Amino acid sequence: MDVTNSAEKHEWDHQVQVTAALLSESVESEFDGNTVQSAEVTFRPGERTKFHTHAGVQVLYVTEGEGIVATRDKEREVSQGDLIVFPSGEEHWHGNTEDATSSFSHVYFLAESGDGELTVLESP
Repeated sequence: MDVTNSAEKHEWDHQVQVTAALLSESVESEFDGNTVQSAEVTFRPGERTKFHTHAGVQVLYVTEGEGIVATRDKEREVSQGDLIVFPSGEEHWHGNTEDATSSFSHVYFLAESGDGELTVLESP
């Protein structure tokens, strides 16, 4: 068993972010050659990611507010309690709307073999 706690949020620049730095709390663990990462990410109004893919499965659980998740083929509004699963290699983005009046937060879980690979594409 591996238990990790992240008690404080911090801002950090990430290559997948379109606008300002991410507000995030994160943990990471490794077992049997697989890496599992988790973080709570907060998008302020108008903030979102670029299109990107992961080498593994990414699961999002919406914890606060309303936001957007999208693939090349469809875009969905999501809200607190929604669970979103992006299969390995699926091009997607997620974030807040331009006209939002509050933040949008989700916890992500990313399970990948080895070091994993994030591929950052263009902005939506």
